[in-house]
Amino acid sequence: MKKFAIGCLAVVVLALVVGGILGYIFVWRPASGYIASLRQLGEVSELDRQVVNRSPFTPPTSNELTPEMLTRFAAVQEAMQQSLGPRFAELKTKYDYLDRLQKTEHRNASLTEAMGALKDLAGVFVVAKRAQVAALNKAGFSLEEYSWVRSRVYNAAGLPMSEMDLTRIANAAKQGGGAFQSQKDTVDESIPDRNKELVKPFLERLQRDWVPLAFFGL
Repeated sequence: MKKFAIGCLAVVVLALVVGGILGYIFVWRPASGYIASLRQLGEVSELDRQVVNRSPFTPPTSNELTPEMLTRFAAVQEAMQQSLGPRFAELKTKYDYLDRLQKTEHRNASLTEAMGALKDLAGVFVVAKRAQVAALNKAGFSLEEYSWVRSRVYNAAGLPMSEMDLTRIANAAKQGGGAFQSQKDTVDESIPDRNKELVKPFLERLQRDWVPLAFFGL
């Protein structure tokens, strides 16, 4: 009986040890990664508050872009891409994967996939965001004007701008949200011809380099 009790105790201890190891590998280690990512993304709202231009933006009634807007917009994109350097490839790889989900499987990313993007890209996102804020200030953009210009640029380029803003993923995770759906803009059929002409010189850069930035809310 005593040997049986000792054997049972050994089994329990072994189960606790194995359970602890498995818990660390499959629960705590991934969770700690997400927690660290959430902390990193907590910087984003602080960074947004560093945008100097807070003036209300009234879009032109013609819905037309100007050459000056395109020049400033391109400067912001280039600043973000240059700040990331080789790490830009990480952003593009993740974008290509999530974009394939929409095109081949006809679905948006699940919350699990979105959380994976958050964990993998939080550091990259914060670096790009810092560069974006500095470039917005240099170009005199407000967040509102930049968002409007970005949307019109992608529409004029014929590129629906899907968006998986990592800050929204972080908020969904904090709230214990269920399914996460990325936003997807449709291409506006009533695009001013002037916008299409102005965007033409930037088409290659938009398609090759800048789409991933827009996809992740940058």
